[in-house]
Formats: sequence, structure tokens, C-alpha cells
Amino acid sequence: MEINIAAETGGQLMKKQFINLKLLSVPLAFVLAYDVSHAMPGMHGSGSGAATEHPRVSNSIGGKINTSGSEMEITYSADGKTAIFVSTREGSVQSPGGHYSFDIWMSHRVDGEWQEPVHLGPGIDPKVGPNINTSAWELEPSFSDDGNVIYFTRYEAGNMLSGDLYVVQKVDGVWQSARNWNDVPELPSLNTSTGEEHCPIIASDSLIYFSYHQPGVTQDSDIWKVEKKDGVWQKPESLGPKINSPQRDHMHWTGLSKDGKSLIITSMRTDLDSRGGHDEWIARQNANGEWQEPVNLGDAINTGGEDMCWTFTPDGKQFTGSWGPHGTYDMDLRSINKSDVPLLKDFEPIGPPPNLLKSGATKAN
Repeated sequence: MEINIAAETGGQLMKKQFINLKLLSVPLAFVLAYDVSHAMPGMHGSGSGAATEHPRVSNSIGGKINTSGSEMEITYSADGKTAIFVSTREGSVQSPGGHYSFDIWMSHRVDGEWQEPVHLGPGIDPKVGPNINTSAWELEPSFSDDGNVIYFTRYEAGNMLSGDLYVVQKVDGVWQSARNWNDVPELPSLNTSTGEEHCPIIASDSLIYFSYHQPGVTQDSDIWKVEKKDGVWQKPESLGPKINSPQRDHMHWTGLSKDGKSLIITSMRTDLDSRGGHDEWIARQNANGEWQEPVNLGDAINTGGEDMCWTFTPDGKQFTGSWGPHGTYDMDLRSINKSDVPLLKDFEPIGPPPNLLKSGATKAN
């Protein structure tokens, strides 16, 4: 299976310019649908009128995790003792051409405290972690439930339309080289030459939700699914117009309920309930298994800033994710009690994704 994506559209430009450091060099009409800060993403204290308050009942994850750079997209091992996340902190691999650098870092929790993070890059002991960071951008990591696989996305530096899904495996206690999803027989071939393959939600070894963009087929970034039947991955299908808005819609790793009937979405949709920028929303299936219109998770989690890529701790009690001022990528990682978000009180997340490299499944053509 291959998905062909055509040339860049205005919607794609808007996404790339949200990420791109050179916000001031692009025409204003394409920057954002709202006022954008002139601050460089990832530089704390440089914002002006675009700054907003962080989610009102949330707490910072902590000083050893958060720095003066940008931290986002945290996920956890199944026992909750190890976290991997994205950071631009000192020690990240410099991207070419002066581009902003995104790398994946790992921290261990000892006596209730997160320890100094380890860079998953050149020089790391392969028994400690994988060497996956390059001068490209590495984002959106997640451990498999058994801890023997890390899924992540790699982008050309400065181009968030170039994402490919990657996987790296630990064999006999030693981390191997990272591989493109399309080169792994057990995984569906979702990567394209021009595509936007944001991190998927692996619901099971036969169902994956993922973000997809194709002019004439999708609106901006839409949410699709791919299923495996009789050992073969089938043609992907859109989740439909109720889930997918004209704006950017995507997901993050643990945003599916255990029963598969509720889905948490990060969206830039401009519904009346939007707080501005990216918000967190929840969609549910009806009795016929049809996805319904997403509902905003409310003021406990969403602000007028950028509230993105929130995930659950393995015990399902904490909701953790990225927050930054409106129109910037100046992110910090924060945490909130699930019980403090009314629409999440009964939400039971699926937890870390399964290790699909154990299945021995057959790749679709």
C-alpha cells in the first residue's frame, strides 16, 4: 500500500509556517488564522501580546524536564518509571542551515523525581538507549508496552510536511538501528515522499489510526484508520467529516479509550467552543459505531494558547502534555489530574502501544 500526496497547498503552508522559525519571512496571509507572536518558538520570555496563561489547574512536570528551550510530546514506559519526550535543550544535534533542532530525550524516575535526561543520539551506550537523533528533526516518540520498541517520527529540518514514521527495536538488551515503517514487514506502508505522517494511535495489532494529508482527498491534516484483515493491511479510510474539520486534526499516542469508543483529538478547528490555537477535544462513537462531533475538553485543559499532544500516564490518572503561548512553539510540559477534567473522569486510556514487530504479519502491497 502506498499513499500518494500531491504538491503543497495553502493548508500545508499554514502548518509548516506554524512550526518554521522563520515566521516573519512568510506572507502574513499564510502565517496563521489568528494573530501570531513574533517570538521565535522555543525561546522563553520572548513573546508579547500572544502570551496566555497556562491551563489553570495544571502543574509543570519539573525543572529537570522543562528548560528554557522547548519541551513537548512526552510519553511513558508501561511501569511509568521512564519517560521519552522532545526537547531543544542544550546537547541536541544542530540542524543544518540554522534550523531549530528537535531531538528525543529520555529520563528515569527515581524516588518520585525525574532525573537528568539522556540524549538519544551519537555516543549513547546501545544498552542504555537507541541512537536515533540526527541533524533532522525527531519527534513524537512512544515506547511499546513491552519496552522493546520505540516508535517516532522523523522530519527534514524545517519541513513539517516531510514526516516519516520510524521504529527502533531492542534485541537481547541492545538497541538496534532505526528503520522506516515502510521497510518493516509487520507494519503498514504509511510513509510517502511528501506526506505528513504524524504519530499514530496503535489501537491493536490490526487497527491503527493515523494523520494524513492529500490535496483533493483530505482537508488539512485529517485522521484516518488502517485495518488488517486476514493478515493483510487494507486500504486506509477517513474517520469522516464529523471527526475531521477544515483545519488541522491529529492525535497523540494514548488518546483512545480501552473500549475503542472514545478518541481524544488535538485540533485547530474553529468551532464556537474553540479556545484558540490548538485545543484538546474528545469524540465518541454512537450505538452504531459511528464517530460523532468532537467536544472541547474545556477550560481546565484548553487555553487561548497552544494545547497540544496530551497523553496519559500508564496508571491513567494524570493527563500530561504540551502548552505554549498563542501562535508559538514555545512549549513546556505540564500535568493535570484526569479527575479535574470533567469529560475525562470516566475515560480509561489504552496505555502504551503494542509491539507490532512481534506479530510476524504480512505487509500489504
